[in-house]
Amino acid sequence: PLGTVSEEEMTEAFARQVRSFVLSGADGVIIETMTDLGEMGCAVKAVKENSDLPVICSMTFDKGPKGFATMMGVRADDAARVLADMGADIVGSNCGAGIDNIIEIAAIMRSATRLPLWFKPNAGMPELIQGKTVYRETPEHMAGLIPDLVNAGADIVGGCCGTTPEHIAAFREV
Repeated sequence: PLGTVSEEEMTEAFARQVRSFVLSGADGVIIETMTDLGEMGCAVKAVKENSDLPVICSMTFDKGPKGFATMMGVRADDAARVLADMGADIVGSNCGAGIDNIIEIAAIMRSATRLPLWFKPNAGMPELIQGKTVYRETPEHMAGLIPDLVNAGADIVGGCCGTTPEHIAAFREV
């Protein structure tokens, strides 16, 4: 994720964005869909050094033979601990997984931190059908699992890829 860019350059790139957020009256900063703690650390540092805004840090995890980890090998429990140590105000996961996997990730992250947890599952994994991206998890299916997500540790729930206003309305109803 950092490639040939130095940590200082990456932090400054994030800092320019944060300063713009502050000037625009932002209420907080969400850093999401990250896979690398080094890059996340640059973003959090930029927020903390350039504002007093609360910061939400969300990573994307895949389920592999050793459990849930980002493509860079960061495990969900380690992410929760390290992000808390970095100064995140809220941590969680978004994208890359449907609600069933996000429920498991929530339980893992809850065991590693007392920070508020934020989760935005996809409406399932994307499928390409006749040239169109389709997400198969319906608002009713996902809403039916929101209590499990909350019981696993979620404090804030939303939706990522494939979720619609109908999904969010169903979540609110539950």
